[in-house]
Amino acid sequence: MAIVLTGCVVGSFFAPAKPPVLQPAVQPITATLAPQTTLFGVPERGVKPRFAHLPSTSCAAASCHGSGQIGKLGSEYSAWAPEVTPPDGAYDPHSKAYSVLFNADAARIGKYLDIIPHKSELCLKCHAVDGAKDEDAQNQMLAEGAGCGACHGPAEKWISVHFTPEFLALPDREKWEKYGFVPTKNLVARTMNCVSCHVGDVDRDMNHDMIAAGHPRLAFESARFHYNPQYRKHWTERGSETDFEVRAWVVGQVATLRNAAVLLQARAKRAADGDAKTPWPEFSGQSCYACHQQIGDKELRGGASASTRPLGVPGWEVWSNTAVRVAADYCGEVYPGLSSLQATDMKLTNVNKLRAMMEKRPSAKDIESQAKLAVEELDAWLVALQAAGDSKPPSIARDTPRKIAHALASNALTPDGAKLADHDWDALAANYLGCAAMYHATGGAAGNSWGKELKDVHGTLQFPPPGKGAWADSPILTRNKLNQITTDFTQLRKATELSGGKR
Repeated sequence: MAIVLTGCVVGSFFAPAKPPVLQPAVQPITATLAPQTTLFGVPERGVKPRFAHLPSTSCAAASCHGSGQIGKLGSEYSAWAPEVTPPDGAYDPHSKAYSVLFNADAARIGKYLDIIPHKSELCLKCHAVDGAKDEDAQNQMLAEGAGCGACHGPAEKWISVHFTPEFLALPDREKWEKYGFVPTKNLVARTMNCVSCHVGDVDRDMNHDMIAAGHPRLAFESARFHYNPQYRKHWTERGSETDFEVRAWVVGQVATLRNAAVLLQARAKRAADGDAKTPWPEFSGQSCYACHQQIGDKELRGGASASTRPLGVPGWEVWSNTAVRVAADYCGEVYPGLSSLQATDMKLTNVNKLRAMMEKRPSAKDIESQAKLAVEELDAWLVALQAAGDSKPPSIARDTPRKIAHALASNALTPDGAKLADHDWDALAANYLGCAAMYHATGGAAGNSWGKELKDVHGTLQFPPPGKGAWADSPILTRNKLNQITTDFTQLRKATELSGGKR
């Protein structure tokens, strides 16, 4: 269950591959702009798929995406494919999503849950792609794991046209609505596709039973996932690396919390409807380390923070809630030209109410209604961000990442700096990871003077090494450790302050 903390540097999208020599005949394409009132690129759940998926080998021709020259244009399939391993050992884990269902960990999970992982619909929804027109294609797609269609959408309609000038000129919304193509260059569309598996949604629910059986916890941090040095990317981001990284962090905060609320709403509905297989509340949506922690300290750890959660009540989605306020505050600077009021009401009223309700042992029926309102509130914000991304906003001001890092370090503390705002490890880690994203977005050690302070926070938050005690799968947050974390964040807050004491 341990989560490795690290920084956030990102790669970038290749330009579209050259079209194959023999182009199939295509229908004329016309562009029409639809009003930006709904999200596009969001996986459709609970309805019959509009288009069929195709095996990833449909993209593998040498003249398309299978040139075999890793890192060069036209090698996107080759970079994704599991059989091509470069000297550095990096790979795309999506290509192994199905094969891991046969390993020892999966066998143990299957034994505990009385399922066969590689045949269980619960597992296959994220570990493979479903929706082929015939059995042979479906079997091939299973073996591919999370193949091309998992991220780019079902290829039935766009496979023969996506390289044409007419298709490339279409608005992203039309590519999605008419062709089922996920426009991954738009950060909202891309991230919403990611969170459908890495957080969950109405149809994809990786719950506490599965975690107890051994499945890794789904603690998704978009900027962190993009950075992972062992994740071999088959694309290159266009434009400013700083703009991409900072915007990826902001969008990731909103999208992750949005899908957490979607998942909560779905669980609450099932519980309210009397589903015997749906426990209420579902522990996987609550703070892990409220329970998975040492006990017996002479002084309660809660005394180190100003958290108002009642004793014995774990926070709801502390990981997803902690930094979203900072993302809202700086939204207008991260997307210049988009005022914060256009992105959200700045109060996140329904999200805050939902979080407060979850700390009072609420009924499933009440939560279902409130979660719906929270999702609508977050969707309105994402729609504005999606439209802003499509409009090619101006570059982010040079000092914005540092201002956000300072805000996040401050967010970890009470206004007077005397205590932590929240002593939960998830809250502390969320603030750290945001700071790390801002650090790497501005050049890392070459562009910043606060690397030591960031590294100190990282070291204090790290889990103990495997095998070093019974709590090696959880952080050991004694009161002394929390005091050290308070000191570390205080130093980070000071170090990220702009010259003249300005934020």
